[in-house]
Amino acid sequence: MRSLPSLAMCAAIILVQPALADPTDVEVRVIARGAKFLGGYAAPVGIVMTDADTGETLARGTTSGTTGDTQRIMAGERGARKSDADSAVFRARLDIDRPRRVTVQVTGPLSQPQAVTTATSTQWILPGHHLTAGDGWLIELPGLIVDIADPMAYQWVKKGETVRLRAGVTMLCGCALSENGPWRASDAEVEAHVTVNGASAGPYKLQFDAASASFGASIPATAPGLYEIEVRAWMGPSNNAGVARAAFFVR
Repeated sequence: MRSLPSLAMCAAIILVQPALADPTDVEVRVIARGAKFLGGYAAPVGIVMTDADTGETLARGTTSGTTGDTQRIMAGERGARKSDADSAVFRARLDIDRPRRVTVQVTGPLSQPQAVTTATSTQWILPGHHLTAGDGWLIELPGLIVDIADPMAYQWVKKGETVRLRAGVTMLCGCALSENGPWRASDAEVEAHVTVNGASAGPYKLQFDAASASFGASIPATAPGLYEIEVRAWMGPSNNAGVARAAFFVR
């Protein structure tokens, strides 16, 4: 007849059993500096969550949803919740059995490679304690989206012509600049730095056109060769900057 295990042996058996994972929900939202949430039409943001101590990937994905309510975001009291039910978010459920020091890396906007920036943040996450209150884990991305519409890349023009330069400048969430809206075109300084066959041809200041909501200038094609353009945008009130490049040939 087999003997029953002692109480001490039972205690030892219980102690060596693995701890049960506790599902823990995390919400990550990414907001453009001085503007709205990144997601939806402005392109999602890539999210990677890792264990800061081991490097283990805990979750990855992209934000989805709208840019949020302008009034709620821009006019809300300091510390008040900015997001609503439709605001862009990345949701993850982590199965963790112990406190984890977690790092989130956010990269975007993914549809605008010339404007992509990355930010990281690290904090403790405790099993069973959901990180979902308010805006959840809110991370800010700086920058502006600068997109050159004219001239087309590497188009040919004749010597003596004037080339029209036109560029769109928006907040990183895709929110447009305007004369009287929440994001003022008058706060933006937009310049084109041009080189001709590698030699500087001097900066050109771009002026805002309210009808097209874009910035423009005229560049004289005075000499044959390769013209390279770098459009630089700066918004001092929000400390945001953006850059885009293009080139054309003159013959």
